[in-house]
Amino acid sequence: MDRLLGLSLISGSVTFGIYYTVWVIILPFVEKDSFLQNFFPPKVFAVAIPLLVGVIGLIVIGLFASVTMLQKSRARKFKSS
Repeated sequence: MDRLLGLSLISGSVTFGIYYTVWVIILPFVEKDSFLQNFFPPKVFAVAIPLLVGVIGLIVIGLFASVTMLQKSRARKFKSS
């Protein structure tokens, strides 16, 4: 089961990487009336989506670090009391 999960995660990541690479690097050189343009969202999302994911990721990392530090601080206060 773990191998299947790992294989599906790797396959999904590779598929997304190829899709994003074609969208960002190759698509600007394809004519605007080409049928390939129908498979991709507007180019503004090529920047907006990774930016949003990055900001959310940094927020999650910051919250995790804050909660961990608060828990350690409370544990020290409880031990010293």
